[in-house]
Amino acid sequence: MKKYWKIIIITVSIIAFFALLLLIYFKVTFIGKDDVKKIVIDNMNVSSSDVFFESIELELDKNYYEVEVYYKNKDYEYKIDAKEGKIIYTDFQSYNSDNNTNNNGNGNGNSNGNGNNNTNNTKISLQEARNIALEHANLDISVVNIVKCESEYDDGILIHEIEFIYNNYEYDYKIDSRTGEIISFDKDSIYN
Repeated sequence: MKKYWKIIIITVSIIAFFALLLLIYFKVTFIGKDDVKKIVIDNMNVSSSDVFFESIELELDKNYYEVEVYYKNKDYEYKIDAKEGKIIYTDFQSYNSDNNTNNNGNGNGNSNGNGNNNTNNTKISLQEARNIALEHANLDISVVNIVKCESEYDDGILIHEIEFIYNNYEYDYKIDSRTGEIISFDKDSIYN
């Protein structure tokens, strides 16, 4: 009987040891949920009392946290790198006074989440991309109606998407944030 107790104690000890190693691995390798909350709150530029975190889930196979946030009667989603704490995706758009549009909380766009839509390889800001599109169309910001001014990752490259309406035409631009190159341009009648 003593032999079985020794086996049980040794087995439980081994399991506890590996569980402790796993816990240490997660603590050292991944940022914590409190850090994730701080990143989201800083990105949204709001008070922590104004935000309700519906869920913060670590997706181990993808090495990111998937976060669902409730703010001002709307749900927002964030994906945050679990190792470095960088925002990979968000559908929350922060207000930038240089933008001349208030996309705060419209829930329909993506950005890399740092407020000014710049990344380490980004050389062209969202506002500069808007100006490139307007210059290409030979128009001034004062005469157009900006419909969309946001950034989205496409195959790992941050693309600025600009849409505006002028004189019954909708202009649609996609601009590479690294080079300022116009990737695609479309001009269609709003009646189509």
